[in-house]
Amino acid sequence: MTSAPLYVGIDLGTTNSTAAVFDGEKVTLVRNAQGSPITPSVVRIDARGNVTVGARARRFLDTDADADNTRSEFKRLMGTAQGIRFQAAGVERRPEELAAEVLRSLRADVRDQIGVLPARAVISVPALFELPQTSATSEAARLAGFERVELLQEPIASALAAGWTVEDQGGAWLVYDLGGGTFDVSLLETRDGLLRVVGHDGDNFLGGRDFDWAIVDWAIAQAARDGVVIRRGDPAHAAAVRKIKLAAEEAKIELSRVESASITVPGLDLGGSSHDIDVTLDRDTLERLCAPAIDRSIAVCRRLLQAHGVAEGGLTRVVLVGGPSVMPVVRRLVSQQLAVPPAEGLDPMTLVAQGAAIFAATAGLEARPSAIEPVRGAKVWLQYPAMSSDLTPHVVGRLVERTGPVNSVPTEVQLGRSDGLWDSPWTPLDEEGAFVLPVSLVPRKPNVFRLTGKNIQGNTVTIDPPTLTIVQGLTISDPPLSRTIGVALASNDVRVYFERGAPLPARRTFTLHTVDSVARGAEKAVIKIPIVQGEYEQAHLCRLVGALEIGGKELKQTLASGAEVELTIELDRGGRMSARALIPAIGQVFEHVAHLLVPEADPEVLASTVTATRARLGELRTDAFRRQARDSIERLAKVESALDDVGRDIEAARGGDTDAAQKARRTLIEVDAQIEAVELDRRWPELDREAREALIWTTGWVQDYGQPHEQTLYQETAKAVDKARQARDPLELQRQLRLLRRLGSSAYGRHPDAWKHRFEDAAADAGNATDVARAQALVKEGREALAKGDNEALRRVTQKLWQLLPSAAEDRRKGHESGVR
Repeated sequence: MTSAPLYVGIDLGTTNSTAAVFDGEKVTLVRNAQGSPITPSVVRIDARGNVTVGARARRFLDTDADADNTRSEFKRLMGTAQGIRFQAAGVERRPEELAAEVLRSLRADVRDQIGVLPARAVISVPALFELPQTSATSEAARLAGFERVELLQEPIASALAAGWTVEDQGGAWLVYDLGGGTFDVSLLETRDGLLRVVGHDGDNFLGGRDFDWAIVDWAIAQAARDGVVIRRGDPAHAAAVRKIKLAAEEAKIELSRVESASITVPGLDLGGSSHDIDVTLDRDTLERLCAPAIDRSIAVCRRLLQAHGVAEGGLTRVVLVGGPSVMPVVRRLVSQQLAVPPAEGLDPMTLVAQGAAIFAATAGLEARPSAIEPVRGAKVWLQYPAMSSDLTPHVVGRLVERTGPVNSVPTEVQLGRSDGLWDSPWTPLDEEGAFVLPVSLVPRKPNVFRLTGKNIQGNTVTIDPPTLTIVQGLTISDPPLSRTIGVALASNDVRVYFERGAPLPARRTFTLHTVDSVARGAEKAVIKIPIVQGEYEQAHLCRLVGALEIGGKELKQTLASGAEVELTIELDRGGRMSARALIPAIGQVFEHVAHLLVPEADPEVLASTVTATRARLGELRTDAFRRQARDSIERLAKVESALDDVGRDIEAARGGDTDAAQKARRTLIEVDAQIEAVELDRRWPELDREAREALIWTTGWVQDYGQPHEQTLYQETAKAVDKARQARDPLELQRQLRLLRRLGSSAYGRHPDAWKHRFEDAAADAGNATDVARAQALVKEGREALAKGDNEALRRVTQKLWQLLPSAAEDRRKGHESGVR
């Protein structure tokens, strides 16, 4: 019998990190050198270059505030190009390099406690982490020495841990994951031992850190009453602000147990003068300061429940995860406003790591380094679930080698459970040396089976491997994609590759066409294929998360405008992306995805954007009051409040808070999307007229030329258009109109003269083509096809002409300078 399996899960947190191991039966928290399962996500590099991680490093946060030798909260900067400076050592580290130090420390803790330095593990990430952030997490794991990791969304990890420990697993439930820097909420359901994620929502810039800053701003305001002026936007005050924040965090934690706590910071250096701060914070004030952030989180929960049709009272329980969820005010407000009691008996600080370890078993991610051992006996390839919710799964096997002495080759096999209480029947191998055997599992335990063989004479034959282990318990369906992923086109539209919620892994290919020609060897010429993430159909409202570039220097021959590009995007189970562009005309492949970083957030650029947005906001507000559009007025009031928050974040960014700058950048993207929605609302009469006209136009063509499935889809779409019109929902109406027009266009294309009319329209614009000579040649070719009555040739010519027609410059700029359509 082999030793018990070892599966490792790690919660890499903004404030604290935790590791856990799972042996198939119980989860064990890994303790660090200080004897705690919680390791602060803090890194210190001293003048000699020595690296300290965890609680020992955290002790220096206060004394190092002036020297910047100790750093924390770098998780929210993962995936950015932001360097983090360590002054005494004179070095700069990327956020993922600091995360690697934390992972390296946790890996060493596993070795010290278990005796094995893990080679593989599951690492949790926020559900709404973007591609650059997940990529940075994988890079951190590689730097820490892991051979292989899988990434798991934090709410799923929490749900797995809760489902493993709670017997009653049925019904719909919510995981409310409020961490130090991020907020995730997931709606899940369990049935027959299978966990399914129904939907995600959240905010990558909402967490306990925001509670801390609310307390800091309050403490600064209190100090100002005594004549002590501290400005978060002044770089000279940055060290003082960090010291106040540490004291604020300690007071916040203390107020979970007592009614009042002191925020005392002596000897603050404020640009040459020294001042003390000593204020008392009571629990009522703390709750008032934290309430806006908690309300934001609950609004996200309600949005998720509404999106999936879960009525109030439809939840069986809510699982609270993350350090801030321990706060009495959080537990009380969540329970009251969602009308469901929180699950008891679960540790919110370590639940994510526990679930990650259980998921490692589901993924068969054994943590022990692979030992290279000589093959003993007949080598058999096996396939079976490492973890199964089924009590009678199947084991599939096949002989790898069927040559050798007759007495060493098995002709039948048997599986026996190691407790001696169950054996399979002896099963003969088929003509290909394969077999399938059902096994019987003991619930919620690791089940070890010995594999035995007999040769043609009936004598026992050694099998390699001699044993296998299957853990019985809660398993998860394929993890879902948290955000829609697609390609930005030159028209500022998005070609969606994977919808939000698509099961992972996933792979898809679309054929795109180049907008410009690129000469072979041209150094500066490049075709950019932007990859975006987000739920909007307009590219500029989505996050740019990567770009695949086709440069002239790498081309084997000149690429003409309108050339086909077969772009494949692939996502693994952890949401990590790879992309591949094949250009069939020249048989060349491009695979390097560039700029997989969160864009820079310069405070002055952000401030300029806020100024322009406020001017646009004023115009829209005036129009909304004139139209008495109550919904638009309320939406614009929320936009104005968000811009006030952005202003405060920009001020903090000027003082050196790079995290605040990224938060401001993200909020401005969301503000832009909200303003776009108001603009659409203002255009409602025009949209409503377009909808009526589109329904009339499409009805005739689909009735006369539509195929049966198109006619059925038309009926569904027409109902959806009417529903959106009745609800005055411009975003939904736009989406349904696009589908309606595609249906009408598809049916219209079967009219005998359809391609003639389309060709004539395209030929009229040939003088504006990106390649006029090529366009004129196509027009000539089209005229010849028209004279011959060759509709198929005319269709091909017209489509090629379309690819040469230019996109509007403004649309292309908004579409992240995309070079494809």
